[in-house]
Amino acid sequence: MENTDVLLIALADVSRDARTLNLARVLSAAGLSVVVHAADSRTDAASDAGSGAPLTVIPWSDPGGRAMRRWWSLRRSASRLQVRPRLVIGMDLFALAAARAVARRCNVRLLYDMRELYFALGPLGGRGLRQQILAWHERRMLAGVDRVVVSGELDADLVQQRFHLAQRPFVMLNTPPYRDVVTSDLRRRCGIADDAPLAIYQGVVHHGRGLLPTFRAMQRMPELHLAVVGDGPAESALRQAAAELGVQQRVHWLGSVAYDRLHELTCGADVGLCLIEPLSLSYEYALPNKVFEYMMARIPALVSDLPALRELVTRHPFGVIVDRSLPADEIVAALRQALDVQPRAAMISACDGVRGLSYENQSRQAVALIRELLA
Repeated sequence: MENTDVLLIALADVSRDARTLNLARVLSAAGLSVVVHAADSRTDAASDAGSGAPLTVIPWSDPGGRAMRRWWSLRRSASRLQVRPRLVIGMDLFALAAARAVARRCNVRLLYDMRELYFALGPLGGRGLRQQILAWHERRMLAGVDRVVVSGELDADLVQQRFHLAQRPFVMLNTPPYRDVVTSDLRRRCGIADDAPLAIYQGVVHHGRGLLPTFRAMQRMPELHLAVVGDGPAESALRQAAAELGVQQRVHWLGSVAYDRLHELTCGADVGLCLIEPLSLSYEYALPNKVFEYMMARIPALVSDLPALRELVTRHPFGVIVDRSLPADEIVAALRQALDVQPRAAMISACDGVRGLSYENQSRQAVALIRELLA
């Protein structure tokens, strides 16, 4: 059986999972031996640490379909791993049962990356029983967790209070590694002219992510195009909505891409969208990686007036805050402001604040936490 320092388990395609990939790379670059157990559609993109350090990915064969089927598949696959780690990390709730089982078998510590407030998920709004089951499962799984990681200070306060944790959760923002602006082929992929205004949405295509309100705003801005970089369960319904609103020709569905290609695509847009609708506590306190990706690409962003997003934009005025009800006229006004030469220049300048927020600046504390748990 192969020994390793850290085993990361994720119910995701690691090449598209920024949080797993970045953590694995930084731990490997710090001299720790790292194994990732996750789906991997592009092993060549995920099998190095970005700095020459080795990173091992043991693929899991994702069967797709319903969540329960995928959870059990990952747990069975993890139980057959010929790896003996010194620390196991469950990279989200859906991987936590598999990670806890391995940690118990190997009698080692378990770290849980609570990247969402799973007890209050936006996509489960109005589906009370499913949400209750998920919340019960998380509370049960937490009994075997040594430390919890969250993606924002407000999340840490809420999780500490809800679960009465002995230690406050460790905060690790969803920020990317530092990159310069690069040449992009986004406009070519969308088939639009260089001077056509282009917004970008990154992420899972769910209801509540501001896409429908954006389509309504596009009715009032016939020159605006939108690139959707991602896929998800609401795509079919939202494609139909775009058609019904008459904007389908200007919405370009590009699908999900490998994380290492995301920055290059984002650099080709004029403005980024993070118009989260407050459907749940998880959405209310959201501070998603897309806002930091937009900063890294040096493009202004539109963000909903939600607590964590407002605090970030107030501290680094790289975008425009839109009322949380996302009225079309306010989205249009915010877009025009972000595209106007003078305010746009100030927002792009503020994007440079991402230097201090970049993954490299957080990773030192993350590595210290991991070493503490390995001691």
